[in-house]
Amino acid sequence: MLTSDPDIYAVGDVAGVHNPVSGNENMIPLAGPANKQGRICADNICGMKEHYEGTLGTNAAKVFDLDAASTGLSERSLQKDGKKYKKDYHAIHLHPSNHAGYYPGSSTIHMKLLFSAEEGKILGAQAIGNKGTVKRIDVISAVMQMNGTVYDLKKVEHAYAPPYSSAKDPVNMAGFLACNILEGNESVIQWHEIEKLDPEHYAVLDVRMPVERVMGYIPGSINIPVDELRENLNKLDKSKTYVITCAVGIRAWIAVRILMQNGFRASNLSGGFTTYGAAYYNKQEKIAYAEETESMEKTAEKTEEPGKGKTVYVDACGLQCPGRS
Repeated sequence: MLTSDPDIYAVGDVAGVHNPVSGNENMIPLAGPANKQGRICADNICGMKEHYEGTLGTNAAKVFDLDAASTGLSERSLQKDGKKYKKDYHAIHLHPSNHAGYYPGSSTIHMKLLFSAEEGKILGAQAIGNKGTVKRIDVISAVMQMNGTVYDLKKVEHAYAPPYSSAKDPVNMAGFLACNILEGNESVIQWHEIEKLDPEHYAVLDVRMPVERVMGYIPGSINIPVDELRENLNKLDKSKTYVITCAVGIRAWIAVRILMQNGFRASNLSGGFTTYGAAYYNKQEKIAYAEETESMEKTAEKTEEPGKGKTVYVDACGLQCPGRS
């Protein structure tokens, strides 16, 4: 923390700090790093040899009922200040539950992870959600401070019980998705790249149930539910590359594997329609809506049996996706 003057040290919010990801000097005014700098400064004044490693900028904020947190670089700052990584990185979106879906009270954590395309170095992560959101960013930050990669994320051992996590924690899931890309098992398309695709060479395949498209779908997309995909492969054109979308990307991953194993080219829409729909929520020309069919209108049927009162039947099978509640 020594300045150019041997009798003056600089610590805290106004001191320039080294950013380990970008390699730049930045001002990152956070209380945690400021306190650590103060301790290091005091040690060095007393003759010890402590070194400050830099600031990732790990932070959290509470916005009404939501928790938001991030660490490292955002994609915007990466493109601006990322130096060697600004054009050599991957971004993935995922929407896992904060704990086991069958345990009451689970909710979605919306996450984004940035990592280098060469060795999988973690460059930054952001998350927003309810309980458990900040914990996941803290774990990713700890791995980053140890110069970890996405391969380390899938190995992280976490405290598990249904009220607190899933057997595959959101941090592990981020690692799995990233490693699939680095190992060549999957390629991803970002939400903002859809409108740039040439329809002569690309097509969007929606593998959700038809009832789900009532809530919105990508205009021009083909709809074949993943459970019916194998028997409908003859309807697809092998000369095109298919961008697969579902709700969050899990069913799309299955569809990608089915298509690739049958000689098709396929990519997964990162984060599925959840990410796409959130990005274009106020641009309705980017989203189409299916009309309710007669079968959908009959999803709530009422019958009455003597002595049993009224029973209401609701067909909501198309609204459930693994990992969501």
